[in-house]
Amino acid sequence: AAAAAAAKAATAVAETAIQRQQQQQRQQLGSAPAPGLALASGTAAAPLAKPGTIPKIQVAAEASKQEGEFAEALREARTRVAAYTTTDAAKKERRQINNHITVHVQQIAATKRQIDQKAADIAHFLTGIPDDPQRTFAIISLAKRILTQCDCQVSKLNRFAFALAEVAVRVAVHEPRFGVVLIALLHEACVLSVPKLYPFVRGRYASDEEYFTLMGYSPAEDQSGAQGGAVALETTDNYCQRLRGFMLFYAAYMQVDHARHPHGMPAAWAWVSRLINKVPPNRFSATALECYLKHAGFAMHRAYRGQFAKVLDVINDEFLPTLEAKDDADSRPVVSRTRTYLHERVFLKPPEGKEMPITDTSSSTRI
Repeated sequence: AAAAAAAKAATAVAETAIQRQQQQQRQQLGSAPAPGLALASGTAAAPLAKPGTIPKIQVAAEASKQEGEFAEALREARTRVAAYTTTDAAKKERRQINNHITVHVQQIAATKRQIDQKAADIAHFLTGIPDDPQRTFAIISLAKRILTQCDCQVSKLNRFAFALAEVAVRVAVHEPRFGVVLIALLHEACVLSVPKLYPFVRGRYASDEEYFTLMGYSPAEDQSGAQGGAVALETTDNYCQRLRGFMLFYAAYMQVDHARHPHGMPAAWAWVSRLINKVPPNRFSATALECYLKHAGFAMHRAYRGQFAKVLDVINDEFLPTLEAKDDADSRPVVSRTRTYLHERVFLKPPEGKEMPITDTSSSTRI
């Protein structure tokens, strides 16, 4: 009875939530604490913080509120599994759950039949874990595994985002808590998915590394250059590559056509509106925007037509010119890709990967 009550409470919370080399980074981001250097990829020079002031995070109030709701649901889920994830007695059981999840996610392929099969398999697997904390542990593990695919696969094979998103949406419909945990973890891994941006103000952060960590930078694979026990962080180019993987998946996820989608087209509209209204143009926000357009632009055009056309006008007439005026060499490629997308009206045709075959014809080809 207690487990059922806990699950019911967790579902209620889930349903409510649905409504961060350093030197190379300083050079690329322009965020070194020396006077006169510019902030990330072509923004204004970082000012000195006045005593007692805290720089305002660049985020829409509605986005910040929603992020907090997702984060609270994630905190509750983590609290529920805290003891379970550390006890030696459950080590074998945790390994079995993770192994099942890894197999299911790795078997996702870009065919309609395989998407149907894997979504059903994952839903059946979760249903077979009726009790907490095991079920919540499985939900968190599944969401983490999905996001790992964004980093290691979607960033390299962009079209895979659609197959991954289709399965994720169907599982979120079956298990609402999974959808909430997925978005909450995405917010942690990729601040632009909120969307929000941390301003660099000298004197605000304990170190440059604290700022990079807040932005979502990961430790570099090669730690040979780290000094004094510090952890060397990835380059900005690597960071932007991971950012692309997360945002391509997020855009594909929001545009999935499902009648019971808990985070669909209204969320896609809210995201782009909040970005262009509250987040300043720089390399990071422009990369997130380009990925959003690439994978969700077609569905947005079909759903909102004239309203979406006005959003594209703002991007073309205000967002991109503002970024171009900063004359940041690292931002030029993403500006060029976005200009091409707009001028060639790429949003009029389905993005690569959205339309999938029923089966993999190569699997039945005789040699």
